[in-house]
Amino acid sequence: MLATLITIHGLIRWVLAVLAVIVLVRYAVGWLGKQSFTTTDRQLGTAYAVAITVQFVLGLINLILLAANGAFRPAVHIEHAFYGLIATGLAHMLPMFKKRSAAIRFRNAFFLVLVSLLLVLLSVVRLRGSFFFGMM
Repeated sequence: MLATLITIHGLIRWVLAVLAVIVLVRYAVGWLGKQSFTTTDRQLGTAYAVAITVQFVLGLINLILLAANGAFRPAVHIEHAFYGLIATGLAHMLPMFKKRSAAIRFRNAFFLVLVSLLLVLLSVVRLRGSFFFGMM
């Protein structure tokens, strides 16, 4: 079961990465193109926040199972979880700019998603040695 959950957790990171790129492109286009912030833009931000939350919860379940199986490496696993917690928190901060102008909303949301994605990348590289499967 642990191996399956770790594999699912690893696969979801690709969904998260693709979704983050889509959100970043959309927010950059909206910000630089001086467009209005639409329902679709809000839904993309929500989808990203949901995806990263699911990923974080799966990661916590994996940590519990790793500890139960004696495979828990505190230094790297706690660091990985900490980065995931911060990245998840940043993704959930997107709605706090809803009363701002569209340009500010796009800009701030862009940077929140960018920093959360960079934390995810850093977290995976620090844990696995690479962002890709099978490379240590």
